[in-house]
Amino acid sequence: MVQLNADDVIRGLKRLKSLAKQDILISSRAPDPELWLKTATARKEKYESLIKLVEEHGVEKAYQIALDDYAYLASSRLDNEGSLPHAKGEEQALEIFFRTTLGLDGDILQDVTANRVEAGGA
Repeated sequence: MVQLNADDVIRGLKRLKSLAKQDILISSRAPDPELWLKTATARKEKYESLIKLVEEHGVEKAYQIALDDYAYLASSRLDNEGSLPHAKGEEQALEIFFRTTLGLDGDILQDVTANRVEAGGA
């Protein structure tokens, strides 16, 4: 399904990870420094885990696991108010991964979210 070279995907994820690091560094100057720091840190950590997934299992398997993670985050968004900034950062990282790195359109993400919410009964 996903026809991208693992090296290209890893290179893109490393670039996204460096952008998240920059956001961490400037978080103290943001309007809400704590929120900014938590979401940027979550994005950086998610990019690191995606890099590891692609290295160990390939692009297709990483894509499938990322879709499952995204669906889970969408369904549990309201259940975990305490971890909201972290979950939001992970969700942002996955959306950027799907759209920017893999070149998928937003319809796929909407379908995943809708199907997960229906299956979860929320």
